[in-house]
Amino acid sequence: MAAPQQIAEPELTVLAPPRPAYRRKRYLLPFAISAATALVGAIALFAGGTVGLPLQQVVVITGKLASKAEFFTDEVVRRELMAHGIQVHITKAGSRAVATGDVDQYDFVFPSGQPAALLIKEQRRAEHKFAKVHKPFFSPIVFGTYRDYAEALLTGLGEEPATADDGKLYFSVDMASLVELMRRGARWSDLGRGRLNNGNQVLVQTPDVCSANSAATYLGLLAFVVNGQRPPVDEAEALALADQVKPFLIGQGLPGDDMSMQYLAPEGRGLAPIAGFYEPQYLAHQIRHVRQNGKPDANRVLIYPEAQLQTVPEYIALTPDGDRLGQLISNDPALKQRALELGFRVFEPDGSLSAGRLAEHLDSLGLPAPDSGVSDTETFLPPLPLLEKMIERVGGCR
Repeated sequence: MAAPQQIAEPELTVLAPPRPAYRRKRYLLPFAISAATALVGAIALFAGGTVGLPLQQVVVITGKLASKAEFFTDEVVRRELMAHGIQVHITKAGSRAVATGDVDQYDFVFPSGQPAALLIKEQRRAEHKFAKVHKPFFSPIVFGTYRDYAEALLTGLGEEPATADDGKLYFSVDMASLVELMRRGARWSDLGRGRLNNGNQVLVQTPDVCSANSAATYLGLLAFVVNGQRPPVDEAEALALADQVKPFLIGQGLPGDDMSMQYLAPEGRGLAPIAGFYEPQYLAHQIRHVRQNGKPDANRVLIYPEAQLQTVPEYIALTPDGDRLGQLISNDPALKQRALELGFRVFEPDGSLSAGRLAEHLDSLGLPAPDSGVSDTETFLPPLPLLEKMIERVGGCR
């Protein structure tokens, strides 16, 4: 009998399980770098106070406004407001267009001057609707021009001219003398010994008086000067004054929408050799120029009417959300500081219309600061019903 065949047991080799992907060297280094980057980003978000923004409700607040739109479109302002859970959507329009249009669908309106604001407040009051006023900043009406134009104009008026090497950026003009020069139909080529190659009539260019507060304010300034430094007292006097100053506003031809943009454009000399607008628009340009070039734009200068004319734009909240935003831009330290950095004059802690804080900021940048006013004389605009009649008479507004 044959011996039983022996069968060898199979040998099994036990392999170690593969290492998880997260323990492999090729994975660990990139992961460590990514994790470190994420950690640094999280720390930065916590430090900036914005880490919770994706988790908190963002309120969209809508507004209709004129030149002060530049404040709300600024990236720093937008970030500061977003940190408070607010996003602002704006519709741009001239101040008078804001005042005469439908505003019920907005949370706030922000006309550039008090006459337009008064129209809105009276309408809201008559309709028993919500309206709360905030006054975050103020600014004077100015005339932007070029150094050689300023030199020619001031020489033609018998005043101290600007020179190319004095570095002075701000000048003043006696409005009665300027009105008389315009009344005579003087041309730029007639001034400054004929050094200006511009045969146009000397006129301050403004936006449409039917839509822009700066033009309406300039109309009131002209009327005050022509009327012997006093505003009209009745409709007959107001309309007679409107007829006298009308040539100074319509003689420029078709008005532009925003004279500061035309003046500050590279081809501005041909578009608006002297233009009426608000001071912050010029100061913001100079602040940008200093930061980009290390020195001011010495070619562009400002002329201030000697009779002070400060505009105090009124932010009018139409809803509680609009009121919340108004309180923020009026009181939040970061937003007030940003307003200064954009060239706005903000109210002093005592509520006064001083240029102290703005002057300090400009000085820190190496920019000269304008005076709060160049004389003790103040311009008084016509009361609203009369000013509105004058605007309609000059502009043929509908």
